[in-house]
Amino acid sequence: MYNFKEIERKQLNDFNNNSKGHIFQTSYWADVKKEWKAKFLGGYNQKGELVLTSVLLLRKIPYMNQYMGYIPRGFHCDYSDKALVAEFTKFMRDYAKKNKIAFISVDPDIHLNENEKPVEFGKNVKEMLVDIGYKHKNTKNFENIQPNFVFRLNFDMEKELEERKKSIFDNFSKKTKYNIKVAQDRGLTVEVYDKDNITDEIIDKFHEIMVITGKRDNFITRPRNYFKDMIEKIYPYCRMYMIKYNYELDYSRIKEKLDRQQNNKERLEKRKNDTQILLKNETDEQKIEKLNKKLSDIEKRIKDSQRQITSFEERINSIAAYKNKKEVYIAGAIYLYYGGKGWYLYGASHNELRDTMPNYLMQWKMIEDTLDLDCYMYDFRGVSGDLNPDNPLYGLYKFKKGFNGDFVEFVGEFDLVVNSFVYSMFRFALPKFKKIRAKLKNKK
Repeated sequence: MYNFKEIERKQLNDFNNNSKGHIFQTSYWADVKKEWKAKFLGGYNQKGELVLTSVLLLRKIPYMNQYMGYIPRGFHCDYSDKALVAEFTKFMRDYAKKNKIAFISVDPDIHLNENEKPVEFGKNVKEMLVDIGYKHKNTKNFENIQPNFVFRLNFDMEKELEERKKSIFDNFSKKTKYNIKVAQDRGLTVEVYDKDNITDEIIDKFHEIMVITGKRDNFITRPRNYFKDMIEKIYPYCRMYMIKYNYELDYSRIKEKLDRQQNNKERLEKRKNDTQILLKNETDEQKIEKLNKKLSDIEKRIKDSQRQITSFEERINSIAAYKNKKEVYIAGAIYLYYGGKGWYLYGASHNELRDTMPNYLMQWKMIEDTLDLDCYMYDFRGVSGDLNPDNPLYGLYKFKKGFNGDFVEFVGEFDLVVNSFVYSMFRFALPKFKKIRAKLKNKK
């Protein structure tokens, strides 16, 4: 038998941190979700020990005197204890009835598949939740509240830190390693901000890039103050990463390569002239054949050198607009860490200078920092579970796959339904009504 009741935020956070829980199951995350009302619940065994915690977020359902509930990434406990899960579910049903909560959604941080191979524990948890009355929802893309598919990079904690970093980098795909080096070579640097050093100007820059990303990739972006709240309220577990472009550094490196190729081409031109002179004066057929072959090889190398010269000249022309700009931010991210884990939560990139590969460098910096924080795992967050190359989201999958993490499918989202009528209205009728209303508004 277990006892359940509301608990204080310190109890909630200490339990989660000490038992490697999810940051979404802390009061820090609840404080950011201003549009939701948060309840902190705890479960105790017969010895009086805290064995379960839950952040229950409540929000009024439009047009109804009822609430919907959400427990982000699942209540935190030992899911192999079926009695504990079943008794807490019964408690939530009773709690929901008393507080006019029509349904509660839960999406546990439990793996169902890893690299497309079944995880037995996840399968058992999924079946258990269905058996005790939850309605299961599963999607391939991003229809659920949280993504159902992610990439996760696990670290070998037996290795020393520097060895750990080296082995992680060495396991990236060739393209990923190359693009990280491209970003470094093109003069990109990473700036890291938290509550102690962030400014309004940096938040403005991040939000500006986020809006650009939303328009390009067709998704709705959060308001500026949402990110400001995250930095302030999730401190010290929230950081903002910004990628800055440096024209002088980029120009000097391109110019160095250009000069090297121009010198190389001059040397080849000289060898070509010398070979042509020898060929003109040669009468031996075998030597003529060798000289012609040598001349052909030199001409190919001259063409290749000229191709690179043209490429470097075009690149120099393409960055000319940034010559007098001191601060050019081209990408940013929101990063969270807690309980031995790091998460890439939000990412944004500018339409400009995308060939400098800022997102690759940004990911590597966040992975490095996760290692420095002595975490055992880094979460790249959502990707599509539809691995068809024709899927518009396939590029995101390929990008994250290049870091060689595990492709994870969670057990999915589950609804504990208390008021079937309201639940049906919310899940089916209300979305249809909103679509019809939107169409009518667009015709005006």
